Amino acid sequence: MGTDGDSQKTDQAYILVDNAQKQIDELKKQGIDVTKIDDPQVQESLQLIEKTPPRWKVEYAGKLGILLAVLAFVMVVAALMKKQVVTKLSIAVIFLALGVWLCAPYIEAGKYSGENPKTIALIALVALTISSVCAFMSYKFIPERSSDCI
Repeated sequence: MGTDGDSQKTDQAYILVDNAQKQIDELKKQGIDVTKIDDPQVQESLQLIEKTPPRWKVEYAGKLGILLAVLAFVMVVAALMKKQVVTKLSIAVIFLALGVWLCAPYIEAGKYSGENPKTIALIALVALTISSVCAFMSYKFIPERSSDCI
């Protein structure tokens, strides 16, 4: 479904999927078993529907990823400032990273395309979990410097 993040290409791809779904639904209403049809156009429509992830996954995974990046940055700043909120932020970052991984669509990587979004989300989940644990530990276990030692 290579749309390269272009919203117009994404809209066009989902218009094709919607049209294919309508065609399949019409055949099902007529009582035809679409899995047994040898028509190449019907088989192509079935493959298109099967390979295309749900639209909400495509739209919300990116938005959650941006929110996750901002929250992770705030977590690091809070850890450096020794703020108590870092505990809640580190837990939120881990759960949000897990949510991004769960809703990231699995899109087959082509020869010249980038990596699968599900794999990228898994790598981010592991990295952000380690970062969250480190931020929490730096807040809890590293004492704050006192200004009279300088």
